[in-house]
Amino acid sequence: MTAAPVTLTPEEVAALNAALLAAHARHDLETLVDLYALAADSQEGAGDIDAACFFLTQAFVFALEAGVARAAELNRRLVAYGRAWPLDL
Repeated sequence: MTAAPVTLTPEEVAALNAALLAAHARHDLETLVDLYALAADSQEGAGDIDAACFFLTQAFVFALEAGVARAAELNRRLVAYGRAWPLDL
């Protein structure tokens, strides 16, 4: 669960979507982790836990692929929502 809710304006959502597409095109895994986590934080702040967990899962998968330490935090958040098993990362 996020420390503070994030609220994005429609313009920020559009910019986030564009940034996600650009990061995918560049195969920039670390940026994808950050962007999907931001999307998750936004949805969590809006109370849409299903959408938040979808974005958390994407962030988690890319974190694992990139080998970044943030994978452990993302796994803990998914576990807290009953969407994953705890992993020893």
